[in-house]
Amino acid sequence: MKNKKKKLTKLLVFLGIFVLGFVLVGCNGQKNKNSKVRSKRKATSKKATKMKVYVDVNEKNNWESEGKKFTQYDFSIHNDENIDIANWEINLKKKDLKLEQNWNVNIEAKLDQYCLKPTNYNKVVSSKGVQQDIGIIFSTLSDEKVDVSFIEVTFSDGQSVIIRGLGNKNDSDKESGKDDSDNKTEKSAANKTEKKQIITNQGKATVPTGRLHVQGTKLVDSTGKVVQLKGVSTHGIAWYPDYINPDALKTLKEDWNANVFRIAMYTNEYGGYCNGGDKEKLKKLVEDGVKYATENGMYVIIDWHILSDSNPNTNKGEAIKFFDEMSKKYKDNENVLYEICNEPQNSDWNSVIKPYASDVVKTIRANDQNAVILVGTNTWSQDVDQVIGNQLEDKNVMYVLHFYAGTHHDNIRNKLTKAISSGVPVFVSECSITDASGNGAIDYDSANKWLKLLNENDISFIAWSLSNKDESSALIKPSCSKKSGWSDDDLSETGKWFKKAISGR
Repeated sequence: MKNKKKKLTKLLVFLGIFVLGFVLVGCNGQKNKNSKVRSKRKATSKKATKMKVYVDVNEKNNWESEGKKFTQYDFSIHNDENIDIANWEINLKKKDLKLEQNWNVNIEAKLDQYCLKPTNYNKVVSSKGVQQDIGIIFSTLSDEKVDVSFIEVTFSDGQSVIIRGLGNKNDSDKESGKDDSDNKTEKSAANKTEKKQIITNQGKATVPTGRLHVQGTKLVDSTGKVVQLKGVSTHGIAWYPDYINPDALKTLKEDWNANVFRIAMYTNEYGGYCNGGDKEKLKKLVEDGVKYATENGMYVIIDWHILSDSNPNTNKGEAIKFFDEMSKKYKDNENVLYEICNEPQNSDWNSVIKPYASDVVKTIRANDQNAVILVGTNTWSQDVDQVIGNQLEDKNVMYVLHFYAGTHHDNIRNKLTKAISSGVPVFVSECSITDASGNGAIDYDSANKWLKLLNENDISFIAWSLSNKDESSALIKPSCSKKSGWSDDDLSETGKWFKKAISGR
């Protein structure tokens, strides 16, 4: 009996060892198999491949300075895949290209490459989407152009791929039914309709470059640098149209160092856009003003100049049609700002101005998602403090304050200080050093206090007005008929003060 038990025990031990060994071998085999699969994925994750992802590189501007050739490039990343891109990298051949400036992208200079990497806010390229507004300025002593070595993208499922050159734009086009002749035709048409962009003046580092946007209470350029716009406003273009000319803008840019020009188009006064004015002629003047400002590397404000209409809703329908047309026309211009209601009066911010602004901003955003929009406030744009805690949802809006130094003292300066300390971005789109009538005495003491406050807080300001009207706020003497090239002797006392305030000289 004991022998049988011993034999049975040995048999059970043997069977146990056999089963355990089988299990261990099976597990190791499966483990090795899984390892091979993972290894294979890792090995192919950065394999050069054809994907429906490509990069467009467009030359936006070219200029020469001090023997160097400068080129501004705009990059856009197109994702025609059915999955989001979670991260990307573009590698350029360095050659003799020297990096001068960049925005909306981080750049690492390697031995023979420039490595472009996204910022925190533009890593993702949605499926069937585009990531754009990536800008770089290179200089060169030769005729070298940007040459993309490869693109590396990581998709949202973790897969990474390397794509040689600019990617497979043509392949994507062919798959969607387009042939090369279609591409050439579309490219040619695009080149013909492309609008002229701002040309950077390399001689003046203070001139901002590229599209502006609001960051906190500050206005910043496309590199993230704080910008203070300083310039002049026309009087009503229906009555003083001759000051919109290329030489006038050149004088303001070169002699005054102005970087912005405001085009004031009255709405309800006689001859204004909504009261008997020639709408096509007025729109042509606006278009000319934008053109000449752009040619001189300046920003430009299209101003819907309500005054006697006081309530912005009086001509709301016309405003919506006008800004729909303008924003469609200038959606690709990086230097255009829209001012949608100059000086409302007796109009509550919450119940009147804000709803009006919401509708007009919505109209503009349907065409132009990036332009800065200026919104007037109650009491001839003095009550900017009423906006506190009740701003529009759109984050690229600034709120307007106007002052005339002879009338508006600490009471209005305190409103401005309160607004910006509460996080309201403020833009002074019209001001003068006279009293509020525009034709009273100059108050230099108050004017200097205003200028100090504006400069200390990087608040943009526009001087009223570029005309020779017989009033003290006009920048040109009534006796001067010149429409450009003004000497200091041609300027009024207000004109001389503002020229110094704007130029810093």
